Amino acid sequence: MNLLAELKQRNVIRMAGLYLVVAWLTVQIFDALLPMFGVPGWVLRAVTVLLAVGIVPALVFSWLYELTPEGLKRETEVAPGESIAPDTGRRMDRLILLGILAIVAMLLAERFWPSGSAPSRSVPPGTPNAASIAVLPFVNMSPDADNEYFADGISEELLNVLAGIEGLKVASRTSAFSFRDKQTPVSEIARLLDVRHVLAGSVRKQGQRVRIAAQLIEADSDDQLWAQTYERDLVDIFAVQEEIARAITAELEGLLGSRQVEVKASTADLAGYERFLSGRARFHRRAELAAAIDDLDFAVQQDPDFAEAWIYLAATHSVAPAYIRTLRASDANAAAAAALEEARRLAPKHPLALAVEGQLLTASRDLVGALERLSEAAELSNLDPTPVMWLGYMLLRSGYIDEAIEVLERAKRMDPLVGINHGQLAIAYLSDGQRRRAEAEASLAMERGWAPARYIMAMDLLGSGFRERGLAALGEFLESRPDETLDSPRWATFQAALDDPERADAYWQTIPKPYMLEESIGLGRQDLLLEHLDASDYADPDIQDYWWWLRSAWLPSTETLREDPRFFRAAADLGLVALWEARGYPPGCRRVKPPDSERLDCPGMRR
Repeated sequence: MNLLAELKQRNVIRMAGLYLVVAWLTVQIFDALLPMFGVPGWVLRAVTVLLAVGIVPALVFSWLYELTPEGLKRETEVAPGESIAPDTGRRMDRLILLGILAIVAMLLAERFWPSGSAPSRSVPPGTPNAASIAVLPFVNMSPDADNEYFADGISEELLNVLAGIEGLKVASRTSAFSFRDKQTPVSEIARLLDVRHVLAGSVRKQGQRVRIAAQLIEADSDDQLWAQTYERDLVDIFAVQEEIARAITAELEGLLGSRQVEVKASTADLAGYERFLSGRARFHRRAELAAAIDDLDFAVQQDPDFAEAWIYLAATHSVAPAYIRTLRASDANAAAAAALEEARRLAPKHPLALAVEGQLLTASRDLVGALERLSEAAELSNLDPTPVMWLGYMLLRSGYIDEAIEVLERAKRMDPLVGINHGQLAIAYLSDGQRRRAEAEASLAMERGWAPARYIMAMDLLGSGFRERGLAALGEFLESRPDETLDSPRWATFQAALDDPERADAYWQTIPKPYMLEESIGLGRQDLLLEHLDASDYADPDIQDYWWWLRSAWLPSTETLREDPRFFRAAADLGLVALWEARGYPPGCRRVKPPDSERLDCPGMRR
């Protein structure tokens, strides 16, 4: 009690309260003012640390010294009758009260100030992702619904321009466009995409006139930082893109510093450019790919030096066989190679062009060259996660599981809202024996519309002897297929085949291939898959199942499969053995040469 009384008498407690009030106000003032002058974020953090540490010497000083009419004196030098500590204490009380009122006023203003009226407070430059933005798909306001592809194209053009600004992080196209036609609040979009700003707008096109409305929104406050409407002829479309980008960099100058923005016209042919925008949008959606090829072919015919049109024409041809079942893979690959030749002439280091070349080399069984091209493409790709995901998928299929996980994690970070990135990562984790992580990623993949990972997990569980868990996972996979359930005829037959090897043989003849090859794993009949592999003609460029089964070749349940000589022969036909000889065999595996046939021995992968 004597100590408490002494602390009160020497105003130490009041000093603590006053110090905390002043320190809090100081931090808030610095937080508001420093970004206006481009001061780095570490300065605010340093001030905060210094104020936190400074309370100790302030309290010691208050204990040892007293303010007198003659100035500061040691407390021991002031006679009891001459002390004015009570008067000083009352003045300190008034200051503390004023400070508390100021704090309350600031909190109330922040909470209740009308939206859009209060000045937007910039985020300190040192805050993670402060200089970051997502470009949402612009709304098509044109009378013609087909112009939605054009609106998508304008949005992507702006995204690409902003991605070229140094210091500005731009969310990937696929993730940002996943919010199309959804009423998700801007703050939630920003949280999911890990950005601070959102660019939204609309496009209205009638003939050769284009009306573009754009607005920049700060996610934390939901304030509109900038808005503008441009009504121009189509010939001015590149100038409009430049004006919008410059306006955004001007608004974010406190975070980015001064930046120069210049948009160069990718083509002088506006009819070709318009068709290019539509074709590229169709490619991204993997919809109407025949129309996309027509659009892009028109664009390159109009302007043979239109590099991006050649790149996307090659990419569209390369993926088309997976979506157009009547298309021969050999024909599509030949068309892709012809377009790629022009693309590489005009843009030899474009990541997507390199990635497409890697895919074509994979189809021609040159896996050494394919891995080189995909690695180069992934290294250069800072915005589009597709080359990164393709590289990770190739590493996974080739047995390099640790490397695949690392690359696929990067693809997921680049595009966290795309199901296939989570799904491929789930398969990689499962191949590494990390079932819990695989389960988490497979669930995210299902939520984001990519179900194959759940199917593979189901077959692996069934093949490992976990019937109930496997069927439960299969039921979850079938929720993504509107006309199928575990009780439907096909899957009822599958369940019967689980218990009867004779029924399994008959069932195997009925299932569609290549997409359901994993069902031999679920049935515990990997011999059926091995017989299929041994009978396949991998020299035929139109055989479409030469890669599908490899995505499951490294699962915990497929030890028998990968150590069989027939697996090794199929891997050699695909070019995998040549890759392993050049790069090293998958970790935990080695090549053995018994008298009768060669095979893999993978003791390090037995889980």
